[in-house]
Amino acid sequence: MARYSKSHKETSRQALLSAAARLFRTNGFNGVGIDQLCAGAGLTRGAFYAHFRSKRALFESVLQGPHDFIERLLARKSGRVAEGAAKVATDYLTPTNRTAVLGGCSLASLAMDTARGETKAQQAYADAVEKIVTEFKRDHPTLSDADARAALALCVGGLLVSAACGESASADKIERAARQQVETLLAV
Repeated sequence: MARYSKSHKETSRQALLSAAARLFRTNGFNGVGIDQLCAGAGLTRGAFYAHFRSKRALFESVLQGPHDFIERLLARKSGRVAEGAAKVATDYLTPTNRTAVLGGCSLASLAMDTARGETKAQQAYADAVEKIVTEFKRDHPTLSDADARAALALCVGGLLVSAACGESASADKIERAARQQVETLLAV
C-alpha cells in the first residue's frame, strides 16, 4: 500500500472540508451522504475515513473552520472599525446577497442542523458566535454585549426568515427591517 506525503494528506483533507462546507450549506446535514461528500472532493470513500471517523465529525470540523461572516469582519479596514462592522452586518442583509450568504455562511445555513446536532457541533457554533460578538465590539467600547448579540441574531435570523419567504415582498421587508435595527444597534 502506497504512503502519501503529509502535504497530499492535508490537501485531501482540505478538499473534503471545502466540499463538505459547500454541500452541507446547500443540502443540509441529512441531505448529503459520505459518497456525495467524497465525490465533491474528488476522493474515494476510503480517503474519507483516513481523515474523519464519521460524517458528524466532518460536520463539526466544518463548523470549526472559517465562516464567511467572521472573515468579512476580520478583513475590514482599520479606522472607524465600528462603522465597518455595521457595514458588514448590513451588507449581510441584502436581497442580492441572500443566496450568496446562504451558500457561503455556515452560521445561517447550518443553524438548524447544528441545533439538532451534538454538543461538539453546538460548541463550535457558539465559538463562532463569540468571535462575531468580539468583532462587533472591537474598537466600539460603548456597544453592550446584549446589543452585539442582538445585532448578530438579527443578521442570521433576518436572513433565515427572509430566505424562507422566497423571492417575495415579505422577504425584502424582513431584510430591510432587520437591516435598520442592526444599523441602530451598531451605530457609533
